[in-house]
Amino acid sequence: MNEPKFQCIGRPLPRVDALDKVLGRAVYAGDISFPHMLYGKILRAGVPHAVIEEIDISAAEAMEGVACVLTARDIPGINRYGIAFPDQKVLAEDKVISIADPVAAVAAESPELARDAVKAIRVKYRALPVVTNPHEALAEGAPALHPEGNLFQYVKIRKGDVAEGFQQADIILEDTFQTQVQDHTYLETESGIARMDKQGNLILQTVSQGPFRDRAQVAAVCGLPQNRVRVIRATVGGAFGGKDDVSVQVHVALLAQATGRPVRLVFTREESLTTQTKRHAIEIWSRWGVTKDGKLCAMEGKVYGDTGAYAGLGPFVVKKCGIYLCGPYYIPAVKVDIYTTYTNNIIKSAYRGFGVLQASVVHEAMMDELALKCGIHPLKFRIMNALDVGLDTGTGQVMKEDCGIKATLKKMREVVMNDPTLKTHCEGLR
Repeated sequence: MNEPKFQCIGRPLPRVDALDKVLGRAVYAGDISFPHMLYGKILRAGVPHAVIEEIDISAAEAMEGVACVLTARDIPGINRYGIAFPDQKVLAEDKVISIADPVAAVAAESPELARDAVKAIRVKYRALPVVTNPHEALAEGAPALHPEGNLFQYVKIRKGDVAEGFQQADIILEDTFQTQVQDHTYLETESGIARMDKQGNLILQTVSQGPFRDRAQVAAVCGLPQNRVRVIRATVGGAFGGKDDVSVQVHVALLAQATGRPVRLVFTREESLTTQTKRHAIEIWSRWGVTKDGKLCAMEGKVYGDTGAYAGLGPFVVKKCGIYLCGPYYIPAVKVDIYTTYTNNIIKSAYRGFGVLQASVVHEAMMDELALKCGIHPLKFRIMNALDVGLDTGTGQVMKEDCGIKATLKKMREVVMNDPTLKTHCEGLR
């Protein structure tokens, strides 16, 4: 028997964190506590777009057991954060552009008291027009949600002569697709605990996919050098990209810094669903051309990504959706325009697949329809048009090594043809 060539690949390896999680011994950020610990809570805007005319925190501050109530004026550093682009306000100042915008933060002796203190804060808003989708965001006269406008990023992809490609096509199909917002719905909601040590260093234990990014953002907001901030990543109870962005980190750090006591902040499921990052809703128009013998010859598309009120990692997600709109197929001529827009919706950011899933909805649906129009079995049609060594992708990258798609499809064909129970699916596969 031949031994595997590698130490890891091809060998069964145990998950080092599995046993503690299965037996309930794993310690999550929400499980950590310290003596004299306070509990944090955030007041959210609750309105999608409005001017803040007044914030009255007097009733909350007067409540016995409330250690502090913070607004934007109490931030010692910069009132900005963001995983890639610092376009988010830690606490709203003059206006809000999402129902999820934090307006104030409270630390109190119990979770119930923190909740009641948040309810006691009074905010007076003056409503502004709401932008709900990319087309409204790009329309002439639309309210600008950020100083630079509502179009965060425009990217174009050009390969070959698309007009000539469609002239060669015997069959042309076009359609518009709309994917939906999706929540990560991890079992563990966003959580963290912060404290100051005796030397005045800020220690943050939190659920995170990027502790070094967290440290940089927390330090800037708290007005501390990065070497005075330590981020310890607690056990992560699911993430899938949703814990890339800052969630509780900056607010729980500010509360600990302001009170000098440990503060724990754990989001409820409702807070997680209504305020944290989501998978992008993307609208995609696409047109595909194919010859009557089944060879793809041209594709064009327009991708409209709603990244919500803030960028997050959205521009990279939406761009990747456009880049992968061809799928794993060879198309000689490609034209794609990609728009990433701000709206008043909840922020969208990383989610497993990172834009490729939205693109796959389009290219696989179009491949099925084109195969049907050509009278070719859809699996055979895919094999005929699959990327291979020497061919280039929609962005012109030449495949110098096999990308695996053709071998995978051929293996699928082999399995189908050799399985008697799938005999009805074999017609046209040979």
